[in-house]
Amino acid sequence: MRKILVVLTGGTIGSKIEGSVINVTEASPFDLLDLYKETYGSGCTFEVIQPFTLLSENMNLQYYSQLARVMWELPYKECAGVIVTHGSDTLSYTAALLGMLLRHVPVPVVLIAANYPLGDKRSNGLANFKSAVDLIRGYLLRGVYCVYRSNKGENNVYLGTRMTEADAYLDQFGSFGGVPLGMMEEGSLCYNGGVPNPTLPQIRDRRSPIVSDCPVFEKTVLMVRSYPGLDYRSIDLGRKPAAVVCYLYHSATGCTQGEGTSILDFIDRCHEEGIPVYAASAKIAAKKSYVTAKAIRERGVILLGHISPEAAYAKVLLLHNIGTNEDAKRRIKDTIFFENLPFPEDLI
Repeated sequence: MRKILVVLTGGTIGSKIEGSVINVTEASPFDLLDLYKETYGSGCTFEVIQPFTLLSENMNLQYYSQLARVMWELPYKECAGVIVTHGSDTLSYTAALLGMLLRHVPVPVVLIAANYPLGDKRSNGLANFKSAVDLIRGYLLRGVYCVYRSNKGENNVYLGTRMTEADAYLDQFGSFGGVPLGMMEEGSLCYNGGVPNPTLPQIRDRRSPIVSDCPVFEKTVLMVRSYPGLDYRSIDLGRKPAAVVCYLYHSATGCTQGEGTSILDFIDRCHEEGIPVYAASAKIAAKKSYVTAKAIRERGVILLGHISPEAAYAKVLLLHNIGTNEDAKRRIKDTIFFENLPFPEDLI
């Protein structure tokens, strides 16, 4: 079998415990490879790349630019797949971004994290690494995925563009649409067929790159999530982001009343500054909608349908950094790599 490339970026899976503090070091990420070889033997050849080492909560656009360039230039035709070790806090955001940027790669790129440092017996880091190796070795997939063992012992496999942030209590990840792509069981992928997941032939389709060269992420995107009492006047647009993503309530609604609390006034203010506004997650095919949802749609926003917060942010960030605002608005409706789910038929 061809070698597996391992890109180490830090996170809990690459950290050590020193007293009561968890932190990353330059050497600690390599412990994972040593532990895998000690446990499962040396049947795989790994080649390691370490572009940086950080806790993922410190991820920013500078690091995204660095990681994107490294991932873009990897020799995919010479390897069986790629494993990216990452912190859990921003894992779903990075997975969504790489899932779109690398939609064309011919081998699986698998992101993994850990709930505890490898030195803690509760850690799922080794299990996640093994699942990533097995996914690469045993199945002919293309594109970006995540694997993560749940607190129920399930080795879940997620599409990178559909993984959702871990909850703050049990630290468990989710899949937008409610169904992960599958699970790893005894070294094999047990695929969850049916809606909303794509079919395996669809996943294996060849795709052209979304852009001719890897972008540098210099343009910022502001994401605003609705909650009761949000005063939009407190949001300073002076630094002028390239775009604003308003992530709405589950009914595709937001507050349209009150001085300072109306999203409509905020949208108008963005437009006055020349800032495009994207609204997610819109129910594109619904025949009926709330009056508040209708008012938002009619305010000149660009709709993102059936998409997670992470994928909405990543898609707008990517498109605005590979082209002009007009290019982004033109391409936003195109599905890049399964980030837009099919609309539930029973709601049409």
